[in-house]
Amino acid sequence: MAKEKKFLFVCGGTGGHIFPAVAIAESLKKEGITQIVFAGRKDSMEERLLASSWAYEYITAEPLHRGSFLNNLALPFKLSKSLVTAKAVLKRVAPDVIVATGGYVSLPIVYAAGSFGIPVYLQEQNAVAGLANKVGARYAKKIFVTSSEAASFFPEGKTEIYGNPVRALPEASTLERPKEFPEGKKCVFITGGSQGALGINRKIEESIKEIVADTSLSVVWQVGSKHVESFQERLGNLPNVSIVGFVNNVYAYFQYADLIVSRAGASALAEILAFGKPSVLLPFPHATANHQEKNARVVEKAGAALVELDDEPNQLWAKISDLLNNDTKRGQMAEQAKNLGMPDAADRIAKAILKMEKYYAKNA
Repeated sequence: MAKEKKFLFVCGGTGGHIFPAVAIAESLKKEGITQIVFAGRKDSMEERLLASSWAYEYITAEPLHRGSFLNNLALPFKLSKSLVTAKAVLKRVAPDVIVATGGYVSLPIVYAAGSFGIPVYLQEQNAVAGLANKVGARYAKKIFVTSSEAASFFPEGKTEIYGNPVRALPEASTLERPKEFPEGKKCVFITGGSQGALGINRKIEESIKEIVADTSLSVVWQVGSKHVESFQERLGNLPNVSIVGFVNNVYAYFQYADLIVSRAGASALAEILAFGKPSVLLPFPHATANHQEKNARVVEKAGAALVELDDEPNQLWAKISDLLNNDTKRGQMAEQAKNLGMPDAADRIAKAILKMEKYYAKNA
């Protein structure tokens, strides 16, 4: 029997890059791969999320400061240092395959792997490809993307649409209905992530009288851990709105919500679509290359979401109300969300990589 292949994953910077990598790694484990190592920076988000559960190697990486020539003057020297540490990690780990999910953290490893002739696989989460993946594409054996819009940034012959990998979703039957979402009510889950989203919070607060007046609704509004006390003090106890900082069992709220209001980061979108939920999306306006709006527009174009921009006149609650009062429209949006969702993306990507690496043939 042939030697088992060793995989080195590199990701970092944001959860949007890290969680898809973990999803693919978990799928590889299900296929029998046991040698999986992650690479990332010290004292970073990727270290906090990965080092306790996976073998972890430290690398250095330097971001490109967009629009700032002076801040980039030392970048070539810093990149050279990062490349030296990346090559040292590759020599020490001796991986057979590299999987990179973007972010500037991944580039030194991808570049070093290219120089060593180690197969590289890229996964791009957003409709607008990130700089690291665009640069690293020349070394990639295959690039997995989420949409035709994203595919346009990469060479046609080695790019395939596989959806965005998400962590294994629990069975619907195992998710207990949240007490804030009683049966017989139209349930809305509003989330800006653990930090909250100022644009969403502002627009919802401006409409709070209309929301409270509709007794057919039950709303869970995740305002962010840093903001929850000020919102609760300012608005008091509301009969049909639960103001929370963060929810731990977020999938239960996804499962039982009739509608989800969210930012349009790749990971959040992937989970909304995997649950087949209609949504109203408010893209983070300062995302790099405005990629969140591009993500949201792809979903809107497919008929699975409506989009509201932070700086537009506030029509958020009007859009939400229209959808809540139109069961047919919500049903159509849910169906389109399911079509886009590809909840098995991680499994499909893992199997595609193993097939290309002839793992099955060697171990038959």
